[in-house]
Amino acid sequence: MSTAAGPILQVEEDPGIRRHEIASRLTNVERRLLTYLSRNQTLIACVGNIGAGKSSLVKLLAYSTGMNALFELPDEGFEDHVHNNNSLYPLLATAKHSAKRTLGRYYGAINEFITVQQAGGDAAELASARKHLHQAALDIQHAYLDLRKMQLQAMPHLQSSTCIDGSPLADRYAFCEVLHRDMDEPYLTAESLQVIDQRLAEEFRPLVRPGLLVILKSPVENLLRNISDRQRDEERGGDDLPEGLVRLVRALNPRYDNFVPNLRASDWYDGPVLEIDVSRIDFVSNVRHLIAVYEGIERLLVPKEFRG
Repeated sequence: MSTAAGPILQVEEDPGIRRHEIASRLTNVERRLLTYLSRNQTLIACVGNIGAGKSSLVKLLAYSTGMNALFELPDEGFEDHVHNNNSLYPLLATAKHSAKRTLGRYYGAINEFITVQQAGGDAAELASARKHLHQAALDIQHAYLDLRKMQLQAMPHLQSSTCIDGSPLADRYAFCEVLHRDMDEPYLTAESLQVIDQRLAEEFRPLVRPGLLVILKSPVENLLRNISDRQRDEERGGDDLPEGLVRLVRALNPRYDNFVPNLRASDWYDGPVLEIDVSRIDFVSNVRHLIAVYEGIERLLVPKEFRG
């Protein structure tokens, strides 16, 4: 499938791969990607709903193809992987820890607001919870934009290519849209959305754009199961996932269905797109599926003459 801009490719398993061919097929595509990406500095952005597996894909890409890897959160196992530029670690770590703390406050504000709503609190109590929520929704967007900006500013100064977990465009055209338009009432106000748009226009238009966008999609129940299984501190709510997080995940899925058309329409991105339905393509535990992902990246990114 193609658009008037870049092609859109959906990952499909090659059922013809025989067992004895797997090692050669995998290592060959990894070698070709490693060679190309080391010589042609490229940014690959991985986006998708919470729990879709963005960070897992970035890890695999980085350690299979020699790319730098930049992550959203500072949890164990999510450390940035940057070649020969140790000066970046303290700056990026500070920004990630700030985003993580802000994310925790944001989830807390959502749950406080929902609790007051459901309890039928008085007008003053509800107004206070709403004000707290509006501020927390804006604060989390600022925190992530600060981190994204720092990462994109660093990318041209890094050796080799870079893959990033997340994108300011996903923050704006998925998360912000949900928070402003898709909740029972807006979590992010119209004024706050204008502030975010102004930051994007002034600070992000001049920055490097992805050479490839990888979007991960999945049915909601798969996502919720993945989130529950990974047990991140900021996503815990006793025995069950926090109600605010569940609402957010459910609302985000339709936004990611319209994500690429919105990027095209807003003139933010017109390059190639790789779509992965992670309910069918389990690149983490199925080597044939991982081969399909890597060969999809190669098909969209690497010129035929380089492959040949």
